[in-house]
Amino acid sequence: MHTLSQTSSRATLSARQGRKAVALGSLPKPVVAARVPVASPVSGRRAEGVTSRRSVISHGKVEKISGEQLEVAIASRETTLIVDFFATWCGPCLLLARELEQVAEEMEGRVKVLKIDVDENPDLSNMLRIQGLPTIVIIPKDAGKPALRTEGFLPAAQIMEIVGQIEAGQTPGQPQQPEAEAPQQQ
Repeated sequence: MHTLSQTSSRATLSARQGRKAVALGSLPKPVVAARVPVASPVSGRRAEGVTSRRSVISHGKVEKISGEQLEVAIASRETTLIVDFFATWCGPCLLLARELEQVAEEMEGRVKVLKIDVDENPDLSNMLRIQGLPTIVIIPKDAGKPALRTEGFLPAAQIMEIVGQIEAGQTPGQPQQPEAEAPQQQ
């Protein structure tokens, strides 16, 4: 048995064991595995709720844009914007892509859902201090209202609730004031 102190390289270890040393340049190149859909080995069906990495860049009502296009979208917005900062290697981003598609469908005409790949837009990501993924920024239709930012996965229902609160002029996350009950007349 050889210890680390006895062996300074792989070639030395191979020589001591009576094997021929192999130069690193002669080793075969690693094979890059293709990304395949996650499916059950038994049924062959895709697991419920699991999407492929390509679906992070959604089709349909969610639009992938660049940093420059974001500036134009903010300046010319006619609806509330939901901006998803994502990466193709981010697991929660994959799950959020499906939720955002649902939000875009159910709130069509009230919101516009946009996606920005942080790896393709590093300057914008640094400027906005995007540190956790996914990061969602909700920019209200009214330019006078502040944008809301959240990190991590949110289900579609919660995103729609936040947008509804913003549209109603409420601050999301704050407890709602119960309506005062009218005194009953007897």
